[in-house]
Amino acid sequence: MTSRERLLAAIHHQEPDRVPVSPRLFAWLWGNCGNIEPETIWNHFPQVDLMHVHDLGTLNYLEMFPETYDLPGVRVEQKRFAEGDCEIVERKFITPAGILTDKTRIPPSGREYGVTPNPQHLECLVKTPDDLHALRYLLPPIKVDADRMRAERKRIGDRGLVSISIRSALDHQAGFARELEKLMLDYFDDRLFFAALIGLFHAQSMSLLKAVLEAGAECIFGSWYFASLSAGWSPDIFRDVFVPLIREQVELTHTYGALYDYYDDGRLGKSMEMIAATGIDVLETCTPPPAGDFDLKEAKERIGRKTTLKGYIDLINVMRFGDPELVDRTVKWTMEIAKPGGGFIIGSSDSFREDTPPENLKAYFRACLAYGRYSHC
Repeated sequence: MTSRERLLAAIHHQEPDRVPVSPRLFAWLWGNCGNIEPETIWNHFPQVDLMHVHDLGTLNYLEMFPETYDLPGVRVEQKRFAEGDCEIVERKFITPAGILTDKTRIPPSGREYGVTPNPQHLECLVKTPDDLHALRYLLPPIKVDADRMRAERKRIGDRGLVSISIRSALDHQAGFARELEKLMLDYFDDRLFFAALIGLFHAQSMSLLKAVLEAGAECIFGSWYFASLSAGWSPDIFRDVFVPLIREQVELTHTYGALYDYYDDGRLGKSMEMIAATGIDVLETCTPPPAGDFDLKEAKERIGRKTTLKGYIDLINVMRFGDPELVDRTVKWTMEIAKPGGGFIIGSSDSFREDTPPENLKAYFRACLAYGRYSHC
């Protein structure tokens, strides 16, 4: 089977020739190769059944700091300066509805910060409910490069699937516009403000989702880790606020005949059934203890008949600090639990780190191929 056929069979709960092998490799590739191109992946890891996550280019000024901004009617004043080994970016957005300001510390890539360091928001754009009026002017027009998407699908061909990235209302959106801790308090202290802020970005995400689906997207990579129970949300709030938003995205995706891959690299033990009930096709990353709380055997029994599980192998305790024998045992046990009946794509609890021992990477792929084959092949 081709990688594409193998992945689709697993997602549709059929038993392919073997379990697809699709770990997250961004950090390893960036740290060791300086790029994350598919050709680089195949050069180093030819066994990968690639689930290629692609961004079609609609801008998000909450996570990027360009020299010029495409915001009609908005004047932007931006200052950059060094503070130690970090860069500080101060911005003022002068909109027809008021002024918004923020301040962000950006660590350099490498050393103790890792290859993809997170920015530190020293001052967020949204301080009070009145800021919502101005915030609307910072959402750029939806732009989808359909030609680029078709080119990526041709580039990947039979070696995998192309997924289009769609962030939740929180991920790099409301959760960057306002501190996540304050948003949690807003839920109790000012529910109308909370709902309006989440709703503003959910509408933006839905508009982008519809645009990429109309352009022919075959799979959606929906990121929801800011909404994770690991971020601090309770199961009750998750059910009340986020499950309806997930369901809206999934139902729209299925209307166009596309697949929905739900991404949360945090704790899923108390939310996985709620998430699965929205109709998602794939759930990742299924992070095991101690970083997560995912019980693979329990998940296979409770949601595994309809939801494809993806990921699971611990990138820190097994892959980075373990040895080849531990990697082999972990992969073998994982396959014994999750392989039967299809509906499983072996991967990783998040991206393999750049300093993962080469012998562990070799052991991972060797074990995946050895223990992942189905008996009918």
